[in-house]
Amino acid sequence: MTGEWGYVEKIDIIRERTGLDFVQARQLLEDENWDLLEALTRFEQKSLEERAERDSKGEMVINRLKNLIIEGNNTKFLVKSQDNTVAELPVTVGVLGAVLAPKLALLGAATCLLTRCSIQLNRTDKSNDDGGELGSD
Repeated sequence: MTGEWGYVEKIDIIRERTGLDFVQARQLLEDENWDLLEALTRFEQKSLEERAERDSKGEMVINRLKNLIIEGNNTKFLVKSQDNTVAELPVTVGVLGAVLAPKLALLGAATCLLTRCSIQLNRTDKSNDDGGELGSD
């Protein structure tokens, strides 16, 4: 490969193998002094690093969601009419119900207000199962 056509051919090879556009492929080759193997190696290493970082962030999000679900299941909300418990549900179920059927959740909240029911949140700690009321610190 000689002359400018040699550079264009190298750029085309990089584009075919990596999916980069012309400018990105040229920049990659220029950064590696037009060494085709070094450019491909650098691109592969960078791709692997980005994939590993993306995967670790995905795992962090999944773990956070799992912890939120566990926390929601350990926190219950009670609907009481005077001293009688009308309903006791995990917060996770309440949030899921409000997301899936917001009009029904609004109707339930309005009914609770009109009938003078009260809503309490109780947290059940894993280490202490006596169930303390939230906000009673």
